[in-house]
Amino acid sequence: MNRLACQYAIIRFLPYAETGEFANVGVLLTCPATGYLDARLMPTKHTRRIAAFFDQLDKRIYRDALNYLADELLRVRELISERARVGPDFMQQTFAGLARPREALLRFSDTRVVLADEPRATLDKLFARFVERDFANKQYHDKILERGVREVLTQARLRDYFSAETIGTDELHIQLPFVHLREGRPTIAIKPLDLAKDEPNQVYEHGGHWVDRIRRLKKHALLPGDTMFAVQQPATGDVRIRNAANEIEAELRELGVEVAAASDVKAIIEFAKAASVH
Repeated sequence: MNRLACQYAIIRFLPYAETGEFANVGVLLTCPATGYLDARLMPTKHTRRIAAFFDQLDKRIYRDALNYLADELLRVRELISERARVGPDFMQQTFAGLARPREALLRFSDTRVVLADEPRATLDKLFARFVERDFANKQYHDKILERGVREVLTQARLRDYFSAETIGTDELHIQLPFVHLREGRPTIAIKPLDLAKDEPNQVYEHGGHWVDRIRRLKKHALLPGDTMFAVQQPATGDVRIRNAANEIEAELRELGVEVAAASDVKAIIEFAKAASVH
């Protein structure tokens, strides 16, 4: 199957031209060879990210801007459907007209090219990458925290006492990034955990996953005697999300696990120092 050359641009919400700060809110894509042109926009009811980034902005401004663009896109699609024939030149001109540089709340990135088997599926994939950030899954955020803990241990000259290890047996085991072995046995472990999620259910899903694993290891006497979770708490003021994160932390403590803020350098160093005592 021949792949089709498509053009796309990322749609950006930029309310304050003075700062140049923006948030990706959609993707516009055209396939001139087939007459395809469409866009995917964030639902106007999803304003949490916008409100968190532009905390002084009236949400109605964002919704109105997105609705205006949606109406413009509908008008353009209707224009295309009314024409008996639409050639590649017309599609490229239409795309360029929509994505032209403008002094507005919604702006477009430079035009990019992608080869696609099916334009609609490609539009969905681009939206997932640039707007929904599907690459930034729960493991990705934990990896970012791991880098921070690794730097803390390095600065404290404790990094060499820890290594990534598999804890448990062939039947039941987990991988942890910072484990201290003494005579071949894991005695100290540190696990960074990101609970800074957008919804309570995401906190329960990710945090609960680790609570269940720790509970199972402890039941089978496989948990290192000293285990710490360095937790990134939600920055949001949403009480529901904070309560969910607090609940996960409480459950970890009930299992005998020490919990500290991922930003609490002193607590992490004090906990890790035990590895240097022989």
